[in-house]
Amino acid sequence: MPSNEKVVKAFLYGADTSVFSDEGKLINLLPEPIPFGGIYVGPAGADEYVRLIQSNIRLGHLKAHEIVNDNDRVIVIGSESGHFLHNDQPYEMDWVHVNTVVDGKITEMREYNDTAALLEAFNAPPTQ
Repeated sequence: MPSNEKVVKAFLYGADTSVFSDEGKLINLLPEPIPFGGIYVGPAGADEYVRLIQSNIRLGHLKAHEIVNDNDRVIVIGSESGHFLHNDQPYEMDWVHVNTVVDGKITEMREYNDTAALLEAFNAPPTQ
């Protein structure tokens, strides 16, 4: 069985949604009107989340700066930058992902993002 950290990295860097348990929750609560906030359940829900991210954002960089393993918890502290596709506005933000991994599957992934940075970029007028 892969380590809990490897399971989390498989989703973080490879968008491998098979690492979610059937009841596993991906929770990313974001303000309206950002279209990919919500609660997604199981591999199919994680697939939908990845689809929404890819159809709304062009990711520039994604980096885990620190990973903390504590039994079934894997906490990832990182940052990312990218552009929203609808207005070509850039964003940069720091984030924390708190994951629970049981028997090699993510049973919960909770994202804590810099929502102000996302909302500002999302609501900005299109670049000319």
